[in-house]
Amino acid sequence: MSYPPATWRIRGAKNFRSTTRKPTNPRAAGREWLALADAIERAGARVAVMPPADLEPPLTGMVYTANAGALFPDGFLVSRMWASHRDTEAEHVSAAMEALGVPVRQAEHVWEGQADICTLPGNRYILTYGVRSVPESAAEVRARLPEGARVLEVEIREPYFHGDTCMASLATPKGPVLLLCHEAIVSPSLDEIAAFAEGVEVLRVSEADTLAYACNALAVGTHWLAPRGLSEDCKQAIAARGLEVVELELSELFGKGGGGPRCMVNELDLLAPAPELPEAYALAAQRQRLGELIDGYPESAERSG
Repeated sequence: MSYPPATWRIRGAKNFRSTTRKPTNPRAAGREWLALADAIERAGARVAVMPPADLEPPLTGMVYTANAGALFPDGFLVSRMWASHRDTEAEHVSAAMEALGVPVRQAEHVWEGQADICTLPGNRYILTYGVRSVPESAAEVRARLPEGARVLEVEIREPYFHGDTCMASLATPKGPVLLLCHEAIVSPSLDEIAAFAEGVEVLRVSEADTLAYACNALAVGTHWLAPRGLSEDCKQAIAARGLEVVELELSELFGKGGGGPRCMVNELDLLAPAPELPEAYALAAQRQRLGELIDGYPESAERSG
């Protein structure tokens, strides 16, 4: 995870939430990030922290680390961003991975990382494209997946700019579940997706709940970390499958920036064993300092660009 800088604001305004360019509150954004990180650790996972780049204009998209790339068996593939204001993120992500001794390669095609990879049990993967990631990215990613991987390529449409805004794979106490917004899919057919996901319950998510980021909630152990604003029906459906719904206030990072809990996490062990992380990278080693740092952030960020 990478916390927002003190100058966090809307720059590109390239998604359905950020287009309004509402004034931002960096202090509130930082506290939202900390609350999510704390919730992840309470649920049983370990958070490693990648500091934001100290630049002006700031790399405001770095907080959404799902877009940074993905760790594959042969190393970390760094994303090639669709939006030009995020291009510079690649060099900072590369440096962070190289510092851990991880081989790094830049994606050849426009591809926005784990946000367009959905993992299913049985070494199965749904690779999404069509809004940000380009069709050619699927072949590039497919070539790096674990040996024996089965792949389904799925085209999605606006406003669902990444796969993780309209589908999500959950391991629940009642069995594996694939959350899916039917309206987001261009191709293949829903029947083909269901056939590929054999043995997984495909649970339809309404358009309203999808736009409220039900599919971008983050499952950690038996906890489901979700932004406020989802319907009672949606929350009850998740709870019925044995997950505890934990609602988080994300009015800055999601409400204005357009990124939910899953957007803000890059799971290093999703596709390959995670590298050894020095203790200094751990949230626990930095928590007090980060809290004090963020408490000193301004409550407004007025500069643009």
